[in-house]
Amino acid sequence: MIAFLKNRFQLSLALLIIVYMVGIVTVLLGHTDALMLLTPYNLLFAAGLLIYNAEGFDKKYGSWLLVVILAGFFVELLGIETGLIFGEYSYGNGLGLKWLDVPLMIGINWGVLVFATAAMVHPLKLSKWLKAVIAATLMVSYDILLEPVAVRFDFWSWAGGTIPLQNYLAWWIIAFLMLLGAFYWVKNLRNRLAFYIIGVQTLFFLLLIVDQQLTIR
Repeated sequence: MIAFLKNRFQLSLALLIIVYMVGIVTVLLGHTDALMLLTPYNLLFAAGLLIYNAEGFDKKYGSWLLVVILAGFFVELLGIETGLIFGEYSYGNGLGLKWLDVPLMIGINWGVLVFATAAMVHPLKLSKWLKAVIAATLMVSYDILLEPVAVRFDFWSWAGGTIPLQNYLAWWIIAFLMLLGAFYWVKNLRNRLAFYIIGVQTLFFLLLIVDQQLTIR
């Protein structure tokens, strides 16, 4: 037991599975709306596990993570203020505490997704540019599944109820730039837990889409 508790990956994976198993059971029991109120805490939980398992976490890693978090927040702020980046949208109350009408957790979400997808493609023997292309595409695929869930649970909403193609294009471009910076700036992005964080979140979104009879658009 002591050896298990000292193993970062095994302990973190066990916690991740337990948390999401509780979430799945809660959804199946019909208490989804109450469960989704915990989303901000789940984002912090995922961020904590990701950092805890980051093998190359140092000043450069931490600095770039902070840049991504801040950039993610302020690009979203610019997005809702102008409608020129992602399209016309606004944030609801589903992601918790907001500043300037943007949830503080949205920057954390950008950080988790950028560094998790970067870790997933890091082992590939490809150029940094190709790795950024693949990781950015993974992030957009993730967003496609996230969108109907986000709208249903008041994370954000779109003007006219339509998700513009512009949203996905902007996501890809911004993610690509953030990822490219990570690949150039951070020497070791290896993180064994990254795949599982993205994997369980994706499966959970699929469960919510089926359970709530949502449409992927």
